[in-house]
Amino acid sequence: MSNFGDDSDSEVDRIMTDRPPSSYGSMHSDHEDEEDDEFEEPPLKLPATRVRLHRSDSPETAITERTNTNQSSVYNDGLVLKPQSLYAAESLARYSINREPSELQSEIRTEAAMDEEPNDRDSEMNERDTREQQNDSAAMEEQEEQAEATKEEDDFDEIVVGFEEPKDPPPPPPPEGVGLQFQHTLRSLTLPHVLRQMVGCLSQLHPGDITYLKRSLSTNCRFKKYYSRIADLNDPLDLADKMIEVCGLGEALYMTIRGIQNVGNDELAEYLRKTCRRAVLQHDLKLAHDRRYYYLYEGRCRPGRQRYISDVYVEPVTVIRGSREPINLENEVYKIPYTIEETQIRAADIFRPLPHEQKPIRTVMMTGIPACGLTVAVNKFIIDWMEEKNNKDFQLVFPLPAKELHLGKDGNLSFLEMLGSFFAEADDIKFIEKPDCLSLFIIDALELCKHNLDFKNNEVISSARVKAPLDALLTSLIKGTLLPNARVWITSHVTAAHRIPPELIDRFVELRGFTDEKKQEYFTKRTTNAELGRKVYNHMKRSKALEIICHLPLFSWMVAFIFERGFQDPEYGKHPPGITTFYAQLIVVQMNRSFEKYRGCNVEAQKWRDEDKSFIEMMGKMSYQMILDGRDWFTVEDLASVDLTYEDLRSRDELTTEVRRKNDDIHTWIFKFVHITVQEYMAAMYVYVAFRKHGKNVIEPSKMSWFQGQNKDRPVIELYRPAIDRALASPNGHLDMFLRFLIGLVTPGTEDNLHGYLLSHYHPKAKGTEDVVKYINKKMSDNIHPDRRRNLELCLVELEEGKQGR
Repeated sequence: MSNFGDDSDSEVDRIMTDRPPSSYGSMHSDHEDEEDDEFEEPPLKLPATRVRLHRSDSPETAITERTNTNQSSVYNDGLVLKPQSLYAAESLARYSINREPSELQSEIRTEAAMDEEPNDRDSEMNERDTREQQNDSAAMEEQEEQAEATKEEDDFDEIVVGFEEPKDPPPPPPPEGVGLQFQHTLRSLTLPHVLRQMVGCLSQLHPGDITYLKRSLSTNCRFKKYYSRIADLNDPLDLADKMIEVCGLGEALYMTIRGIQNVGNDELAEYLRKTCRRAVLQHDLKLAHDRRYYYLYEGRCRPGRQRYISDVYVEPVTVIRGSREPINLENEVYKIPYTIEETQIRAADIFRPLPHEQKPIRTVMMTGIPACGLTVAVNKFIIDWMEEKNNKDFQLVFPLPAKELHLGKDGNLSFLEMLGSFFAEADDIKFIEKPDCLSLFIIDALELCKHNLDFKNNEVISSARVKAPLDALLTSLIKGTLLPNARVWITSHVTAAHRIPPELIDRFVELRGFTDEKKQEYFTKRTTNAELGRKVYNHMKRSKALEIICHLPLFSWMVAFIFERGFQDPEYGKHPPGITTFYAQLIVVQMNRSFEKYRGCNVEAQKWRDEDKSFIEMMGKMSYQMILDGRDWFTVEDLASVDLTYEDLRSRDELTTEVRRKNDDIHTWIFKFVHITVQEYMAAMYVYVAFRKHGKNVIEPSKMSWFQGQNKDRPVIELYRPAIDRALASPNGHLDMFLRFLIGLVTPGTEDNLHGYLLSHYHPKAKGTEDVVKYINKKMSDNIHPDRRRNLELCLVELEEGKQGR
């Protein structure tokens, strides 16, 4: 008998019960004087082996409920195992050696017995005595026919090793922020199971093969400095334990399989892969996720600009959606108090039921306005799962970016084939349909999905092996008819969230952005120089407008990016920061991100077209009219008034968001800019460009003569004098921010942000800026409202900051 027999089993079982796991240190065998005779011949060359086992008189013990159609052939003389099934049978025999005979018989599961040819089974039946043939042949034939009929349906491509489910009580609820961790870990993913299988397979190798495997480990970067320690390890348990200790469970299993393949024992490697099928797949997926999601591009994707996500990520506020609109209404000039309470929840806990909720949370919809960090939140969730920091209950996590779903193979596919086209590691994983396989599918950026998602008319799919159009697979997955035990997480801008019927969503959550504490954490965390981070944060707080808008993570990145480089100059930071240049760059960055999302990343797609420039101007024109009307929302009719359509808005959706939809009538939908200050900047930009580019003073159109409209180089005081007067006459300051942006645009440092977009590259410099400063100082000497005076002071700050191009 090979070393895979009773002796090695007793050693492994004793170690599993008496010694700590490998994470506590290396384990050494207590039998240092073991002989090597047991390694003389690989088990695959052994003839068929008979093991005498007690069998009850009932013929139904041959195939029981617990074998799930996996058959074993039973003789009067005992159990006959073919060579290719030797590994599974011996492992089961070792595990069950101390059990009662009837219990052992019900636990036997072999993979090879399912593949036996009918002729083999006929020969086995002929060896039974006459009494058993008369009494049992009909029942056995019926069971064999059922097994053959369901073999294709129930073969989940893994060898199930018998074990007892843990009888310990469930662990107490974990603290907030670690997600689903209420269940016992599946046995096939635990350290004892994987270690047992690794030791069992390594025990089947010849000592020379073990030596070759150890030498191959020395080429691995992690084992170079440890090779001297593993070179003298001959015990399979010590070798497996050291591998797990050095490189982790998944990597050790992967290296063991590759090592066994390298010594030419492909069947043994395949057996180890199938007994640890989920652990192997989980390891492969984690490697793929590490390559794709471990880095973060802030702003636009540029080579060499990536950052480690753990270095810059700060968790934004996540709430279970209430009746409050997604826009932050806080403003520097006036504040609108919130009266609606919402339930905050950690991003990792979105699938965790609240104390009063009994039903599991299967489908989650996460929404948020543009620049709030939806995709980054998904990336961080995946990385935390990969590093086993939270949501350990999920055995497998499959991100399905909505933008890429239409790039799969053409024609009808099964869900398994579709999954394999996106994840080569997940090719043909039939066990994903098992109830004990808890997996998570993440559909990120639903607004980019090009499929119809026709929930009413699509075919309902209930099997992952049935071929259907991809649209039907997606709708069935979301409905829950396909893989009902899986979890589904959908992220979307508010505009596209209505594509999923609300009755199919178990929980709606929203990202709200950074609180004041999160802002401070972000600015100090993203730089290795803590003192620089504090300088950036304190300088940002000198502007109330910046402090408010920095609740958007993307805007915080822009402020940090500019201030960190600004403080390289010792003279930087003497004046309070201006805000106009940040909003000018926000428009450019967000428009470019829209081009990447809807057009692609090639050079031609990234160019600003005439319709893009016209879109910005017309949105600014509409914004100016909204300010005059005293409202911060717009409709499709407002878009039509400036010759825009909803489709124009939808394909450039990084500046606005939908806040209300009563029905499917598009004319009833209500939209807003991501913040009211963005609306005020767009209005100021429109007024300024109209004056500088077209020579039109839209603030006082009645005073413009026919020839003045042709003069594009008029002194800017003609624009600013009526603008300042109108802002000072405002009783509630609703033009204060508009005036600050308008004056901030005139300086070279801020106007340059418009060159190449709304102004030509060589547009002449503005004339008469000194007259603007004189006029502001004159008005400040008058008896005006203190708030208006404070706003004029901030207008001078914009002029001062813009002079140096800061």
